[in-house]
Amino acid sequence: MPAGPSETRVTLSYDWSAVPDLLRQHIGFPPFPADHLGNSLAHLAELVSL
Repeated sequence: MPAGPSETRVTLSYDWSAVPDLLRQHIGFPPFPADHLGNSLAHLAELVSL
């Protein structure tokens, strides 16, 4: 989503709705620590800034 003339707002989400209940119980949810989303967005920002 444009956030200005040289900025873009990015939203990162994970859709686990297709993961069977048995697998969800096995791996536990959420499968990533909370800071994983922030790290993913920071990495994306690095990639688009090259």
